[in-house]
Amino acid sequence: MRRTALPTWRITPCLLALMLASCVHDRGRVAVTDTGERIARVWHGKTPNAKAEEYARYLGDSIRKFRTLPGNRGYQMMRETVGEETHFVVISYWESRDSIHAYAGEDIRHVRHLPRDSEFLIAPEQTVMNYDLVTTDFGPSPQKP
Repeated sequence: MRRTALPTWRITPCLLALMLASCVHDRGRVAVTDTGERIARVWHGKTPNAKAEEYARYLGDSIRKFRTLPGNRGYQMMRETVGEETHFVVISYWESRDSIHAYAGEDIRHVRHLPRDSEFLIAPEQTVMNYDLVTTDFGPSPQKP
């Protein structure tokens, strides 16, 4: 059995917090409820800095279609420049793994590459991560009495 290599990037606490931001707004706070399964699908790619602006536009235009797919609950695109490379992370939120299967096929860890990715990406990764959302809390800190 062949092992699939894990992505070479790491989940930082900040990225993990952003990943968990799915969903129910309550007086300026965001919290995941226990009303059902929620999945965060996390993709990472990197470009040379010289191509970052063009790729950001291309990627942004491409991921807008997520909102038209059954079971999609939204998405985020983030970027960070590190040295000569710009890293992109896309987190798409889904109602269930079945919803992701309908979009991504049988192996939901497999990347669905965009047609022009080879023009932009450095060493395109072949896998994505699909995380179960457990809990999250965003928004203003509670006021002290």
